[in-house]
Amino acid sequence: MTLIQSIILGIVQGLTEFLPISSSAHLVLIPHLLGWSLPEAQVFPFDVLVQLGTLVAVILYFWSDLWKILKAFFQGLVARKPFEDPNARMGWYLILASIPAGFSGILLKDKVEAAFNDPNATAYFLFGTAALLILAEMLGKRTRSLTGMKWFDALWMGLFQAMSIFPGISRSGSTIAGGMTRNLDRPSAARFSFLMSIPVMLGAGLVSITDVIKMPDLGSFLPILLVGFVAALLVGYLSIHWLLSFLNKRSFYLFAAYCVLLGAVALIVGAVQTKAQALISTPAIAQTIQIDQTAAPATGTLDQNPLTVAYTSSLEWLLPAMTTCAGAVEDFSIITHSLPADKLDPAANAISLRWGPPEDLTDYSAALGSERLALIVNPQNPLISLTPELAQKLSAAEFTSWGDLFQKCPECFSGAPDETIAASVPALNFYSAAEEPQQIYVNAVMAGRPVASAPALLIPGGTQMRQIVAETPAAFGFIPAHFLNESIKEVALAAIDLAALEKPILAISTAEPAGKTRDWLICLTKALNP
Repeated sequence: MTLIQSIILGIVQGLTEFLPISSSAHLVLIPHLLGWSLPEAQVFPFDVLVQLGTLVAVILYFWSDLWKILKAFFQGLVARKPFEDPNARMGWYLILASIPAGFSGILLKDKVEAAFNDPNATAYFLFGTAALLILAEMLGKRTRSLTGMKWFDALWMGLFQAMSIFPGISRSGSTIAGGMTRNLDRPSAARFSFLMSIPVMLGAGLVSITDVIKMPDLGSFLPILLVGFVAALLVGYLSIHWLLSFLNKRSFYLFAAYCVLLGAVALIVGAVQTKAQALISTPAIAQTIQIDQTAAPATGTLDQNPLTVAYTSSLEWLLPAMTTCAGAVEDFSIITHSLPADKLDPAANAISLRWGPPEDLTDYSAALGSERLALIVNPQNPLISLTPELAQKLSAAEFTSWGDLFQKCPECFSGAPDETIAASVPALNFYSAAEEPQQIYVNAVMAGRPVASAPALLIPGGTQMRQIVAETPAAFGFIPAHFLNESIKEVALAAIDLAALEKPILAISTAEPAGKTRDWLICLTKALNP
């Protein structure tokens, strides 16, 4: 992530956290629409920090109200009259309103994480936000103010807040809509919506900040995080002030129209990008495929439509083929989710695609094809081959520079590296231990030896690995072979059984696929074995 991207996304977070147009949707869709390939290892901590920026903004804006609420709340507890003071009651209402979101976040965690990886799902949720805003305007009488608020109003708005854990459902939009359906006027509903965001955002921030602290290479990424934090804080403060003024005179129809427009644009752009990628990445299946109905016995039990398909980042390149094959099967569709390898547990009525078998495979599985691991460097690096022994030393950070490796093995290079490359320390790039490329590399190349940790950068997936190596002259990494293109250079491995670098692509399910699900898998098998 660059400094400019951080500023832009910080401004987007500050604007959209409080406007009823879904900040989470914008943080998912803006990089998607602009074609940014942000490393997933950086996206999560960035989202956490910019949300903390808007949390600070709302605390600063409502500091006077919060102080009165906190003071009255604790005074009521001490005096054993917790509900006597209106400000104390407001404190209890805020606690009550926060409970539904907490439970929904725990119960629906996996589904929410999958939705954050699916721009199409985010677009459809934006339509849901638009519908909520329109219904609130049509049904709400707007006859009550915040002083007349009751406990059920708070609980009701809390239930609406629980829906907003999905990207595309605006937290402020859904909670304000909930308040308006209880006949609160727009400014009162908005004011309580902003106040009730504080406990939820504070709790989510405290839970997530520990993961941010554990982030590899946090020190070098911290300045970019702080710039986004400050941008979100400043813009968030201004957007609260503007919206409260706006709602005194205007309705939510303008925001509803915006949500519909953004959702439609996201779906159109996504469809165009998927079609273009399919034509480029999978020419063998660009035309309609005839399904062989007798290729496998129809004795299975898994025949789900639409079919949920979970896949690891190592198989991102297979997504166009998945989509094309879904179109080749009549009246059939799929819902795709990209998940980390250690989160890819087979679920009922779903298919999991992964590269190589997991250690504890006990479910039904079928090999669709195979994929090979490729070692890569930047095209400026004249390295052309490695032995396993040299690869092990390189990955264990035993070479102080590329020139040092050249001295040990000049025949491994097509020519002497220039002064810049020769003096550069190899920039090592690995994946987390659970990801398939890392497992294959450690087992086949490292012979079980650990790779370097301190000087290495952890990369979330093949697309990001390719990008990092293409942009860094001193970089070294490895990717599934389908990610290879002209922006990087493959390095040959000498004196090694190449079969150890090739693993099957498995379709794993809790039951044997049947019907249209089986037809889709047959199509995918043909795409992988033209």
